[in-house]
Amino acid sequence: MYCCYDGLALIKVRDYPCYERHILLLWNPSTRESVVLPRTEFSVISDYDCGLGYDSVSGDYKILKIDQRARSEILTLKSGSWRKIDERPIGVHPVLSDMEDSLAFVYGAFHWLDSSLNNSLVSFSISNEVYREIPWQEGMSLVFHTHYIKYGLSVLEGLLCVYSTHVYRGIYTFKLSVMKDYGIKESWILLFDIQGTDLHSIIPKYKFSDGDVLLRCRHVERKGVVLKTSKESSGLWPQSDSECMQNGFVFTESLISPKLLLT
Repeated sequence: MYCCYDGLALIKVRDYPCYERHILLLWNPSTRESVVLPRTEFSVISDYDCGLGYDSVSGDYKILKIDQRARSEILTLKSGSWRKIDERPIGVHPVLSDMEDSLAFVYGAFHWLDSSLNNSLVSFSISNEVYREIPWQEGMSLVFHTHYIKYGLSVLEGLLCVYSTHVYRGIYTFKLSVMKDYGIKESWILLFDIQGTDLHSIIPKYKFSDGDVLLRCRHVERKGVVLKTSKESSGLWPQSDSECMQNGFVFTESLISPKLLLT
């Protein structure tokens, strides 16, 4: 599963019996309705990530696909066809993952990190299809090396966030920063940081009304992933390895029909 948006989940499944090929599905878990999306021109051996968002200008849902060489395609559901984006994006080495959501969608644009850019992130507007750089605040730059074992972008309460997990001498340090005013360099603030020896690869998933943040983590002695909140020093779910979980997504129920979107 790549992401959830407006009650719709974007999922990649293997095309049986040809396991090297993949099929993209748009699925509504509430209604259990799904639709197979058109194939793209990307190579089957190319690693890529996908994001789903709504374009308020055209009144259409759009899916962006970007691979590790910064090549992009976009699907507008009303047209039912993919289109290559000719313009090369800013940066050449996107930090992506085909196992979890890497493309943060907020303010009508997708956002991602690029290892060739230490002082900014990349955004792509789905309305006018324009790339731009959004700068970090001074002292916030990510350094893409082996000491950083996890970094990425997320959206909490409609705000763009950047997170990282850094390891040094067996101590994991997780940092979460948020951009309070979109596009304003000076508006980045550090929400909190967490240190420990057992949790790593932390991804913020949801912010509660009291400010507590739900975190998806990996535990050094556990299989799969676990969930915890930022204010709890202990307390993990699932509580045992017998309940192995691979990932988790924030989901809001809706009655939107995937089949009616793809015309």
